Amino acid sequence: MYLLLLFGFIVNVFGNKCSLKKHSQFYLQNKFEPILEEKTIEITNDKELFQKLDGSFFAQIGSNPKYINNQDYHWFDGDGMIHAILINKTFATYQNRWVQTKRLQTENKWKRKMYAYFGELRGINGIFQAIKYSLFEKIGITSKDKGTANTAMLYWNKKLYALQEGDKPYEMAINYTEFNLSTKGRLNKYDNIFSTSAHPIIDNNRDLLYLYGYNNYDFSEGKFIFNVFNKEMELLNQRNISLLNNGMIHEACFTGNKMIIPDLPLKYDTSKMIEGELPLYFDKNNGTTRFGLFDVTNQNSPIDWYYFKENFFIFHFIKSFEKGDFIIIYACVMETAYLSDFIELDVEKNPSKRIRGKIRLKELIIDTKKNITYINENAILQETTLGFHYNLDFPVKSKMNPNDIYLSIFNASSGYIVGYMKCNVKNFLYTIPDIYLFENSHYGNSEPQVVTIDNKEYLLTFTNDDNQSYLSLIHIANKTIENLIIKERIPPGFHSIYISD
Repeated sequence: MYLLLLFGFIVNVFGNKCSLKKHSQFYLQNKFEPILEEKTIEITNDKELFQKLDGSFFAQIGSNPKYINNQDYHWFDGDGMIHAILINKTFATYQNRWVQTKRLQTENKWKRKMYAYFGELRGINGIFQAIKYSLFEKIGITSKDKGTANTAMLYWNKKLYALQEGDKPYEMAINYTEFNLSTKGRLNKYDNIFSTSAHPIIDNNRDLLYLYGYNNYDFSEGKFIFNVFNKEMELLNQRNISLLNNGMIHEACFTGNKMIIPDLPLKYDTSKMIEGELPLYFDKNNGTTRFGLFDVTNQNSPIDWYYFKENFFIFHFIKSFEKGDFIIIYACVMETAYLSDFIELDVEKNPSKRIRGKIRLKELIIDTKKNITYINENAILQETTLGFHYNLDFPVKSKMNPNDIYLSIFNASSGYIVGYMKCNVKNFLYTIPDIYLFENSHYGNSEPQVVTIDNKEYLLTFTNDDNQSYLSLIHIANKTIENLIIKERIPPGFHSIYISD
């Protein structure tokens, strides 16, 4: 078997050439088509609104594979690329850079794809691919470090990190004088940490970083791994917490005193591959959904678990707080999750077809005294609001009003961001959102950032149309947009960051 796989590897490396032009996967086409060059472009800043962002840095990170072959590609699979812009009073400098991960460096050495895609892990071919790439690692052709650093960024103690939950953080170096973004290195010094969250929590009251993780290195059992770091990136404490489910925990939540651990029924089972499905699946009918409350002050205290009648999944939380005996949580809740939605547009076994999980901002309430949970939903946020199937995700907080939340509106059929929504959650059940929709084939690129200019709040983000990309400032209530043209195509990404110091 090993000789056969080795022969297949030799044929693969020396007998074929990679090409992006003929790929049929949805997330390699049109606006999602990867960028193949790193560039630096200087842009004249002649817009008064942007001039008021003098000395600031904005960046988007996303999935941008450098080497691709004909196996199934999942949008989460690509190499991390950062699109960054440094803004001054008279000009802005745009730059895109791949994060130089161990994985990318290995593939640069071989000049081709050398690791398994998550999207490949379906059917008999998926089993073969898993064995093949395990053999590459076993005989030393590839590194054990498989992370892509493609999901989000962290700014902690004036240092920037690129994150992906399958690996440790990569520190990025920013030269502000001669604007240049480069990869400084990977956080390697702790052998008891295999991977960390792409959504760590900064505890400003205690000057601590909760760089938690979960068991995504072998999925043998469910674990939430609570890591506490100080500003010098020294590991102060680690605690392993057992879970019912052994799948993904993309993000946790924090009230200021209690960590909210989501134990959700997204499970990992390799036998699903034999059925032609991905090994990571959502158990809607037979799963268990619960939240654990973990006291960060007394980190050795027992976990209190609270169960929900409904099964759901959450990629992104946005706000939580304690109010007497109640824990109030706001999150973008998926009614169901099909990970294959991020490989192809339509999935046969997805009864909602192009609704893609129907993600909505919801209010989740835990009554800690009565041990009861509730889920509230605003009726205005239903499909009828906009007249097309859509999802609400990438929530970001207002800087001026603690009750305001901004959300990206995704067209569920195309996967593109078609606008933004602003919701006030003070009276969540009856609030009427402000909505901004793009016009003329204009689309958003990723999670926006909130900036304040002259006591007004704007969303700062990269956007694009059919011809070029832009750095945009959007005022939702006034339904206005101001653009700086970037004569370079920027594909859709995941999360972003804004640094003004």
